Amino acid sequence: MGGLVRTKGTLHLVDHFNKEFRGNKLDDLRTKNIDLTTTPIKSVFEDAAGLNLLELTTIVKHSHSHHPQKKCLLPDSFAGHNHLEKRWLYFLGNHLNVLQPANHIKIRRAIYKVLDDNTYDHIEFDCIETLTQDVLWADEYDNSGAHPDKYLRLVLATPRMDKFTGDPDLELDPQGGYSFRLAPPPPDGSGGGSGGSSGPP
Repeated sequence: MGGLVRTKGTLHLVDHFNKEFRGNKLDDLRTKNIDLTTTPIKSVFEDAAGLNLLELTTIVKHSHSHHPQKKCLLPDSFAGHNHLEKRWLYFLGNHLNVLQPANHIKIRRAIYKVLDDNTYDHIEFDCIETLTQDVLWADEYDNSGAHPDKYLRLVLATPRMDKFTGDPDLELDPQGGYSFRLAPPPPDGSGGGSGGSSGPP
């Protein structure tokens, strides 16, 4: 398997997704409607809805999000990441050398699997650099407590995204120091945060 891609933008995205798909926020995604609609959030991840991840990023909104437009699939803040939102949306868009249509479907189906099955405690996202793109997922267990928690590990394996040097909207942000807080891993190392991960943007 490939090595971790260490861009601070993808660290920020992975951190956000790992917080969004656990606890009360995950409960909201399972049971609540898209803000100001009667459409259950869970339903738009079904195959029947036919939506890709860019479309889902645009429409999935809930009041628990601190994003200015309440978009749950985008980080609450892009402070220090001036180009990250546009780079991420470009990566999800219909462009060469970005997220392939088949992998949109794999990720969406993996997320729906968890939204539709309350036996999953959370999703643990990760991203690795490889020569070809794929999506890998597996059921795993956190055995640190009295009762093991089942969760889904979801890994995007992908080549690095172009830095777009000189493009004022899409160039890679300066890669200075970046820190964030994840839930600490359990003592046996069987689950929990993935603080060393990163990926394309």
